[in-house]
Amino acid sequence: MKKLSKIAGGLLAVSALFLVALTACEQAVADPTGTLVVAPGEPAGEGSASNLLPTNLGQPDPSFTGRRFNINNLPSVATWNALGHQHAYPDPFHFANGNKVITLADWEARRKELSRILQYYEFGTMPAYDKDTIDITWVDSGTANCTITVKHKTTNNEYSFVINTNLSEGLAITANEGKASLPLYFGSTTANLTGGTADFTFSGGFADENEGEGNVPTLYGINNRDPDAPSANMSYAWGMSIILTVMEGVDLNGDNVIGEGERGFRGYYDPKKVGITGYSRNGKAAMIISAFAEGRQGSRVGHVAVGSAGSGGPAVERYLAAAGYQVDGEYADPMPVGQPGLMEYQGLVGKPWYMKKINNGDTMLGTTQVWAATPGGTDDAWRYTTVRGWSPYFETFDTTPTNYSTSVTIPYIGWQNAAEAWSGLETLSAARVQKGWFSPRFLEFADLHYGLDIDHVRGNEGRSKFGILCSIPTEQYFLGALIAPRGLLFQDGYVVPRNNIEGQFAHWVVADEVYKMYGELESGDPEKYIWNNGFELTWGTHGGNTGNEAADRNYHAMRIYSGETTSTFAATNPNLLKLRTPFFPIDDPVSRFEYYRMNWGRPGHPTIADRIKARVDPILPAYNGWRATKPPAPAAGGPTSIQNGYSVPGNTPKYKAMDWRGLIDAPETL
Repeated sequence: MKKLSKIAGGLLAVSALFLVALTACEQAVADPTGTLVVAPGEPAGEGSASNLLPTNLGQPDPSFTGRRFNINNLPSVATWNALGHQHAYPDPFHFANGNKVITLADWEARRKELSRILQYYEFGTMPAYDKDTIDITWVDSGTANCTITVKHKTTNNEYSFVINTNLSEGLAITANEGKASLPLYFGSTTANLTGGTADFTFSGGFADENEGEGNVPTLYGINNRDPDAPSANMSYAWGMSIILTVMEGVDLNGDNVIGEGERGFRGYYDPKKVGITGYSRNGKAAMIISAFAEGRQGSRVGHVAVGSAGSGGPAVERYLAAAGYQVDGEYADPMPVGQPGLMEYQGLVGKPWYMKKINNGDTMLGTTQVWAATPGGTDDAWRYTTVRGWSPYFETFDTTPTNYSTSVTIPYIGWQNAAEAWSGLETLSAARVQKGWFSPRFLEFADLHYGLDIDHVRGNEGRSKFGILCSIPTEQYFLGALIAPRGLLFQDGYVVPRNNIEGQFAHWVVADEVYKMYGELESGDPEKYIWNNGFELTWGTHGGNTGNEAADRNYHAMRIYSGETTSTFAATNPNLLKLRTPFFPIDDPVSRFEYYRMNWGRPGHPTIADRIKARVDPILPAYNGWRATKPPAPAAGGPTSIQNGYSVPGNTPKYKAMDWRGLIDAPETL
């Protein structure tokens, strides 16, 4: 048996006043006592924090219009509730004090701020695992299995768990025992994966999803009603941190590395090549694990595939484009900055998605490469992509995805599709009261849009009265920012609008800013890491869409682990290109209200809002002209007659569809 002690694996909590949850019952909340004021201001904090973070990094930015606050004295939830509607998207590229990120060192410090903010307000505090708090021991068995025991020095409680991997003896011998060279993927199949796989026990292992109870809180003697108590997902991240630490096999200070063959799992696995995937609630968990888990030597999860996870995972909370808010028959911004915004579901009419089937042999956007069968998988007849929301007048599309359901036609307005159980739009207001996915403190945030009934589905009215949780000072793309520049892949189906898949695409766009920033600040190459950031949709429903998803995610992971995600290789590889092919049109005028509120961008580049405006503003005359004609819906026979009978007002230019490069500063005209 080898013995190991672990340094602090998480930030110590900031004490805070516990308030009554405001969304546990179905009644309207009181009117807010304030609204977002764009002028800089510093909300009051409470309590104090250990592990103080630096507060003088970055470059002062007097033009910063967000809220300034003390990262080491975080404002209470009551403070944010009193500030009222905060519809502006939180800026990941400015520190809490308003300074802007300039260097990579700045960003690493900002990452620590984002981690503290998410732990304090949303997911709970990672329990400390330093040598003074716990002892870690392990026993290897079989080819590459490991039984790990953790003992808490104060409570004297112990917790043991077993990780069995399916590494073959032949592969283990080839890998040269003790060299820590093989990948280990949790929750994956073996297609395209050279290494070991293992199951990761989510609920019932490190924690139970019943309000955060379970083995980790018991080990530490944590009261699950404490505002800082770790959520179930944070307890899972703790578990992965312990696993990574055992794989590292080092002492407290990183000195005196234990000899070869002495690392956990017989030293076969490289702790920098650990991956994890999950679907639905386990997809949320996998994302939180990847964002927060860290071994003592700094090893982190190298690849995460987030499957059909939605709210609480990749779905951006404030992104409502799919709900299609209209005023007097025209689309409008449902959440304007500095105003209350949408307060009831009348006016939510959905947004049409014009779909085009992708066949093997079709050319990918902006490349000469063509779609082909997934390696290790099969020909995928369910591939679809959206074209512009008003595209029948510019581009062809398919009228019915015949391989899914003859009752679903295109344009597909899935948000209020009574025939589809996964219609509606789940938000954090609803998700946070279902399971122990979030910390008790997160329940304190006011649902200022309560009664909006955003999960409303015509034919199934009254499913939920919850609204959008706009009072939070966070957004879900903070998670993607914490994961970058490691492997991140979102996978979902078009027929799951409740997962806010367009909001997940917006997350991908924002995360791309962080991936590009890493490359630019590290080596001047914005494309160095972007292939690690992938997005994949198919015409499928919740819980797995095609037989190719496992093959796709494992192929993505293995290319990352083998160093084959440089643009020289990836830009000519159709299997990677398809994970960088935008599945939603960035210049759809209906979505512009969302992106116009992203009034920030990575260092040295225009804001996301400005780049979207550069694409959308020139085509608005054509769009408005189309809206004014009130053309009929496309006929069952297809859109040809409408295309031939419609001319673009004023010869408005059509912009090039966004390709694998993502959102560039100066979009190209055709």
